[in-house]
Amino acid sequence: FLDLLRRRPVGEERLHWIGRSPAFSPMEYSKLGLEHFTPDYTRYFHALAEPVRDRLVGSQWQLHKAVDAGTLAAIHDELYRRTLNGGWPDAVLTPGVRVRTAGRIAGNKIELHLEHLDESSRSRLATDAVVLATGYQQRPLDRLLAGLDPYMRRDAGERPRIDADFRLVLDPSVTGSVYVQNAEVHTHGVGAPDLGLAAWRGATILNSLTGKDPYPLPTRTAFTTFGLREPHSTVPQARHSTQRITPLVEEK
Repeated sequence: FLDLLRRRPVGEERLHWIGRSPAFSPMEYSKLGLEHFTPDYTRYFHALAEPVRDRLVGSQWQLHKAVDAGTLAAIHDELYRRTLNGGWPDAVLTPGVRVRTAGRIAGNKIELHLEHLDESSRSRLATDAVVLATGYQQRPLDRLLAGLDPYMRRDAGERPRIDADFRLVLDPSVTGSVYVQNAEVHTHGVGAPDLGLAAWRGATILNSLTGKDPYPLPTRTAFTTFGLREPHSTVPQARHSTQRITPLVEEK
């Protein structure tokens, strides 16, 4: 949107930005906010009840589906600059809108059928072109693991159950194990596909697979205590270093 906006003359932008998210909000990128992408939060999330997990995944869109704060600021600055001479940019930004269908109409136009999620109102938009930025949809495991389907244990939503070690929960008659990665958002939370946790996921799987600890993993990875029932929910006593700390500035 920003790139197209910058290339259009003032007053002739003819742009619509339609977003399904409830707001054009910045990505949560604070240091404490990013602790949702830690092993601590993954373990906490996995221990929650299934309905709570489902609610959280939908509500945490700002952790992984929002917009870079700098981009939002640049868009606002560009739009504001176009109002300085008393005009108004021909640009419409509307969040909370779902595109129901799209199809060709007379000539080369494309017609979008829109639905506003809060108003429950519907409208149509004819345009010359559409840029789709809809992300991706996770493919189900069923086709890949069709042979295991009779033995796979599922939750209330008919999704595979996955234990804390990323292992499919199978019928006890199955003697082997199947481990998955990037298929467990519903059981492990928004950090499931995050590449920053790839090494930890791999180490967890290898430790489980070997029954040993070839990769010792830390017991604490976040300053945030996510639940009251966590083992470290009580405030620990501060540890005092015996080493002399080098000051950041020279002492005078």
